[in-house]
Formats: sequence, C-alpha cells, structure tokens
Amino acid sequence: MPFEFLNRVFRSQHASSLLVACLLCLTSTGLAMGGERWSKERATQWYANQPWLVGCNFLPSSAINQLAMWQADTFDPETIDRELGWAESIGFNTVRVYLHDLPWSEDRDGYFKRIDEFLSIAEKHKISTLMVIFDGVWDPDPQSGLQRPPRAGVHNSGWVQSPGRVLLADPKKQDQLKPYVTDLVTHFANDERIVIWDLFNEPDNPNTSSYGPLELDNKDEVAAQLTRKAFGWARSVNPSQPLTVGVWRGPAWDNLKDLNLVHQAALELSDVISYHDYGTPEAMQARIDELRKYGRPLICTEYMARGHGSTFETILPILKNEKVGAYCWGLVDGKSQTKYPWSTWQTPILGEPELWHHDIFNTDGSPYRQKEVSLIKELTSSESNGDEK
Repeated sequence: MPFEFLNRVFRSQHASSLLVACLLCLTSTGLAMGGERWSKERATQWYANQPWLVGCNFLPSSAINQLAMWQADTFDPETIDRELGWAESIGFNTVRVYLHDLPWSEDRDGYFKRIDEFLSIAEKHKISTLMVIFDGVWDPDPQSGLQRPPRAGVHNSGWVQSPGRVLLADPKKQDQLKPYVTDLVTHFANDERIVIWDLFNEPDNPNTSSYGPLELDNKDEVAAQLTRKAFGWARSVNPSQPLTVGVWRGPAWDNLKDLNLVHQAALELSDVISYHDYGTPEAMQARIDELRKYGRPLICTEYMARGHGSTFETILPILKNEKVGAYCWGLVDGKSQTKYPWSTWQTPILGEPELWHHDIFNTDGSPYRQKEVSLIKELTSSESNGDEK
C-alpha cells in the first residue's frame, strides 16, 4: 500500500476507523503481514478455485533420488519432458515433487534455475506442482555428488532424507535451514505454477524396516520442532500458495490429543489438510471421515499400493466422489524401483515382480495395465469431472 495513502489515512478525522477497515481488508484478501494460518474460509475458497487435483508423486526414471533429480550433472529435462507428457496424456493435472536442501547450499542460483525449468516443462503439459521441501524417509545421511546405483530388486534403495539426521537432531542446527526455506519460498511465493507447499514429508518416519538402527530415538520430538519452525519460516514470507504437512500413521486423526507431536503440529498448522493412505477402500473412507472434522480441504498426497488393496479401481473413484485431491505414488518405472514392494528391503526380488507395487508406465511409455490408464482417463476427463477450468 503506498505510503502517501497511509499518510492521508492517518491525517483524516476518521483515521482510526479507516485504518481498521484497511487492515481488515488486507487480512481478508491474504495481503496482510505473514505469519497467520489461513482461515477455513480462505482455504475453502482457494480449493473451490482449483480443478480436481489429480496426479502423481513424480521422479524422472533416470534419477534414483531427489539429489540426482536436481544436481546440475544429472538434471534431465529431456526425460522430465517426455514423462510429464505421459502424465498429461492420461489427464493428470498436477505432480508432487521433492526438493532437497543440499543443492541450494552448494549452487543456489543453479538450483533455482533448474526448478524454474522444471516448472516451465510442467506448465507446458498443463501440470501444476506441489513442492515438498523436507523429507523424513529412507537414508538419513544424504551426500551430494554422484549418487549410488540402485540395489537390485529393492524398493527405493537410494532415496535420501532432507535434512540429514545431523541437522535434524540439534534444534540449533535446524535453524541453519531457515535461510533455505525463506529464500526458496520467497523466490516462488507468487509463482502460479506451484499449487501447494508441502513443508515436510512424513517427518517422524522411523524407517524401521530399512535404516531403523541409524534413526534418532527422539525423531518425533525433533521432527515436530522442525515442522513448527518450517511453518513459521514459510509463513513469514506470506506466499500465495497454501502450506501443508501430511499426516500418515497412528490412531484416528480426529482427536489431536491421541496423536504424536508431528501429527499434532501438522493438523494444527496446515492451511489445507494432506494425508497418506495406502490401505483398502474402507480404510481410505475412514480417514476421509476423520479429517472432515477440521473443516478444511483434503489432499491425499500418497496412495496406490496394489498389493495392499489400494488400487486405482478401488481408491480413485472415492477420492473423486469426496472431492479429495489425489496424488498416487509413482509414474514411470525407473531407478527408484518402486514397482517392487516395501518388503524387498528384507527380501529383494530378482527380475520382474509378480505384481507392481507402484508406478503406471514402463520406461518406453507403455502402460503397466491398460485398464488402469483407461480408468484414469475416464475419471480425469473434463466431461466426466464437470471441470470447466
């Protein structure tokens, strides 16, 4: 707001009432000073202006993890373009993408340039991006540089956490991440290509079946601290996009006092509520019913594990009917090897799995199951979902 206008307001005989009115107007339109959680009304209105968000968690098939995706030597726009084209071809209009703090600390300008290039490619395919800033899953000791090759027959054998456990363990060291978060969110705060900021994926994940012995004993406590800090840092920038952290495990989510520290923070601070569920249709419906209590838009940021009863045929119609955003895990079979089930950390599968766990396409673009692709196309067609956007 121009300073000369404020001066006129303060000099007027109705200064007090006019100033209050201005502040109320700024707050209601989202232009007020950062720091406040969106109201339920603002979140609901924002969601009403979106198409039905339906897409996938995306990693190009040529990358084994987030570092390989974003580092200069292995950033692969050609593969990204090709594979997002396949996503567009089945009606996906959004992807969930993981970032990492290390590329920013080593090559800030190059990192932002590559993010911008990715967003432009996605936009070309009419796809918005949900950006994930931190991640608490898999290897707790990330190292920049050339990433290791996949382990044969093992699900997501090279994925890394952000930040690593050394920073996460110490609340004072966590504060070193503030410039990263504020710089990142400031840079893209008004970028319409980004639909949501997901600040921390599964912050408290103990990674019991993989890196459990290396994990922090008090991970829920320190991860909750970083979760709350991340909300504060991002909110201080006052981005145009909503903020969220997903809930993903534990008892019923409609009673905060029964939840751990991370889940309490996620549900207390998120502008829109996001969650993960890889269970049966009954489990998915129960989670949706629990989360309706909070009166905010719902986004399912992870689902679809065929061997667990979470399939496109059983889950995607529920999410559409409930008007819940839907991001399945995976798009193309690649170095992340998420076609293999989680259990391959204990028992690797040599060769093709009998049933793909995640993913939709082979590396040549042919569908794993044509009937799944046909169903997705049907549910995402503009005629089917009534979307005129």
